Amino acid sequence: MRILLLLFCFVPSLVAGQQSFAWENFSFGEPALSLQIPGEVKSQNTNLPPDAQVLVRAYDAYYHRNTETGLVVTLMHAQYLEDVEADKLGAVEGTNNQWEGTGSRVVILSTTENKISGKSAVQQTGHLMNAGREYDFMDVVIVEGAYIWQVIVMIPSDDKSLQPTLRKIIDSISI
Repeated sequence: MRILLLLFCFVPSLVAGQQSFAWENFSFGEPALSLQIPGEVKSQNTNLPPDAQVLVRAYDAYYHRNTETGLVVTLMHAQYLEDVEADKLGAVEGTNNQWEGTGSRVVILSTTENKISGKSAVQQTGHLMNAGREYDFMDVVIVEGAYIWQVIVMIPSDDKSLQPTLRKIIDSISI
């Protein structure tokens, strides 16, 4: 049985410029996904759709938003019931559909399957246009059986100085 998990990512205010970051190690989920984040991570209250709630044993979501740079990081982990297989492609498609459902336009540049820490993963890059603003994003979903982890990093498209920050976050992912 497969289910796609919809995850909402806040669209930040666009502010030009770069600042130095206080990088922190952050871990979440069980087993834990670890990564480096350029600042404080906050718990995110997310209500799963009722049809998903009955299939999920554990769920947690977090985010980091830097209003000065426009950087947003959204993190999610779910453990489904044993007979439910996590769907990595369904998760990225669900996120894109949810963005489009809020009036955003999503342009996918690439979708590649790979392994992260020996686990099956998909990485999607693209652009998100919302209210006349454009963002680059990278969405990474890792699955293993009934477990799923999702990391979404968004930066303003017109601030190329944030590209190394985006890469550092994604490259730091391990389980």
